Amino acid sequence: MGRVVASAPGKLILFGEHFVVKGYRAIATSVNLRARVDVEETSGSWVEFHSPTLNLKSRVPLDLGGFHGEFEVYVEILRALRREGYSIVPHRVVLESEMPVASGLGSSAATSVAYALAYTALLGDPLGRDELLRISFEGEKVAHGRPSGIDNTIATLGGTVVYRRGDKPTPVNAVIPEDYTFIVADTGLKRSTRDVVEHVLKVAEMLGEAGEYVYLAADRIVEKALKALETGDMRLLGSLMYVNHGLLVAMGASNLALDTLVNIARVKGALGAKLTGAGWGGCMIVLAERGKAKAIVEELERHARMVRPVSIHVPGALIETL
Repeated sequence: MGRVVASAPGKLILFGEHFVVKGYRAIATSVNLRARVDVEETSGSWVEFHSPTLNLKSRVPLDLGGFHGEFEVYVEILRALRREGYSIVPHRVVLESEMPVASGLGSSAATSVAYALAYTALLGDPLGRDELLRISFEGEKVAHGRPSGIDNTIATLGGTVVYRRGDKPTPVNAVIPEDYTFIVADTGLKRSTRDVVEHVLKVAEMLGEAGEYVYLAADRIVEKALKALETGDMRLLGSLMYVNHGLLVAMGASNLALDTLVNIARVKGALGAKLTGAGWGGCMIVLAERGKAKAIVEELERHARMVRPVSIHVPGALIETL
């Protein structure tokens, strides 16, 4: 009986969330919070899923028919692999993530990517990067309805990229001086990415031409942010984060909890802060000078469920145990 463990990183969208859905650019980076999936071949006629993080277990028949539930994303991964010619053998899957679920950090995508890689490695034919991107995207469709593809792209490739829907991601040579750090804070509020995306699209449609100007402004922010990242201009990068958050607020993606955390960070001297991911809860990110990070973290902890300094631009999906 074989066993494989694979992992993939979560993501932070630094700029461009929601706007990327309509074909504009976004900048995303991998973060040192990872999902790990342990796949072990078993006997019998089932695929067994277990999520210790969520305290959930389920069994799925090998024909994969008629299953709907918490693990449907991963069943869809198997269906996609079967269409590619992979066999479905009995196996046990343990899914764990260092990221809060439904928080905007890409936990479902990272887990999907790690699962697809681990399972195909178990069969002796691990997916290459292009195939891993394509197969994991099938799981994202189940999770989010109309995904941009950015989450599974970062989980697969790692690093920092400029992403435009339908185009090949472009790597970014991000320069983050040692005197600066990023902080992630989780509101603890869960929400459906699908619902937020649909809401923002409706707002954009209602605004018509005015909405298009908002999207164009967001794209110009991405352009300036690229230069700031490549030159290590953290003060400009932080200012652009605040402006990007303002555009997301205008389009209805934020809420009081997120705005409160952003304002706390600003008052405590952060260079920049914004929501990351879909919004309506989930996480926000802060860019700060290291000397001010401790005070910012302590104040955010009064209002957030989880606050954590993080590293960005980490490696993508990889096999940890074979």
